[in-house]
Amino acid sequence: MVKRMSHRKNAFTLVELLVVVGIIVLLVGLLFSSLGEFRRQAVQTACLSNQRQIALACVAYADDNIGRLPSPRTDHLSSDSALSYKNMWVDTAATGGLVAGKETEKSLEAGALWTYLGQDPKVYKSPQDPDDTSKRIRSYALNAFVGVGEGNYNERCDDLWDFPHPDHTQTPAELKKQWFKTVTIAQIPQPSRTMNAITEEDRYGYNTQGWCISIHPSFNQPLFGEWIDSPALWNGSRVNMSYMDGSVEAADILYPSLARQFAADADSHWVIEGGGRPAFKYMADRMLPGHIRQNLQ
Repeated sequence: MVKRMSHRKNAFTLVELLVVVGIIVLLVGLLFSSLGEFRRQAVQTACLSNQRQIALACVAYADDNIGRLPSPRTDHLSSDSALSYKNMWVDTAATGGLVAGKETEKSLEAGALWTYLGQDPKVYKSPQDPDDTSKRIRSYALNAFVGVGEGNYNERCDDLWDFPHPDHTQTPAELKKQWFKTVTIAQIPQPSRTMNAITEEDRYGYNTQGWCISIHPSFNQPLFGEWIDSPALWNGSRVNMSYMDGSVEAADILYPSLARQFAADADSHWVIEGGGRPAFKYMADRMLPGHIRQNLQ
């Protein structure tokens, strides 16, 4: 019996080759997608680590200064009391601290937290910040309602913001002329819920003063949320912040309509938010919890 030899080659057909190529492309796409998400998570973690260090530095500073917290201010005001800017965490009024409208490392070195942060300028800069250090050397701002209130009634916020407004018709009588002090840690009722630092993108060349919103009742816009400062839009729908107890959070609060409003505003100040204001209420609740009732927001 004669056996026939087969001359057929073991090769892929065109269809099989296309299937293999398609699978490889899919796997590569999934890999790059995973790498992109991993990188986003990594830089978010690094940013939150910076903010944790800032919060712990504030506590360490207070421990060394009879409980007194650093001030969220970044420059001096002639109308402000001297006590309000003796211990500013960043001092742009220092020699060389502000050059051509831009903050320099000298302002960090002159600030109250420089030695507590290891004299490392990198801690002041978020890895998610798209601007390099030639444009902005600092990405964070402190809560404008913490470390203030010692000078007089009108200094319960670092830029003299008045809460609650004493002349507003919606201000409850029991809250008029009350003086909220948060000069020391002991004067903060809920440190685990009180914001310490936040990522901010002031378009003035540097993040001037502390991070502030108009906590209701507002004198001009009683039915709306007034964002005096807006959070940085570097982390998708999330906002990175730390709390006075050293805990950190990447809060998912920026819905598309509000993010567009922040992005479109010329100087990222005075964005008026209507409707249910969930993001505004969330942030307002973290400015002075224990002092500010939610029904006033």
